[in-house]
Parts: sequence; structure tokens; C-alpha cells
Amino acid sequence: MTTQEAFCVRCGSADTRVTRLDQTSAEGTCLRCDKPFHATPCQGCGGFRIDGSFGVSGTRYEMLPKSVKCWDCDHRNPLRDPGPE
Repeated sequence: MTTQEAFCVRCGSADTRVTRLDQTSAEGTCLRCDKPFHATPCQGCGGFRIDGSFGVSGTRYEMLPKSVKCWDCDHRNPLRDPGPE
């Protein structure tokens, strides 16, 4: 893990308040979405700076991608379920 930062799993925003972060998961609240999130680490580097399931900066995909990119190592991770809206 190269940073103590976690991106929102819904929108990909870095504007988050992380309340718990360890090697296996991160929890917090997205200040953009105003929703809680539970993130899993990148399969490549273990970081939590991963694109959101709905796209970058709150945009939404018409067709969901099969994977999302880690901003620390560029590894493509399987799309995560962002949870209830």
C-alpha cells in the first residue's frame, strides 16, 4: 500500500473521509456522494486508489466496464459492487 488514501468505490472520487484502513479493506464516507463505502485493495499492489464502479468524478457508464484501474500500479481489477445507492 503506497498511500493512506482510498477512492470512493462508487464514483472514484479521492474526496473521502477514511475511518478505517488496513491491509484487507478500507471504510469511510465519500464527501462527493455523501455515502459510506467499503473498499477492497488492488490485487496488484494492495492500494486503495482505484477507479469507482460508476466511473471517474461521479460520471456513470452506460455499459459497465469489466475492470477498473488502480492509480498506484495501473493494474486492472475486477469491477466491484458499489453497494446500495
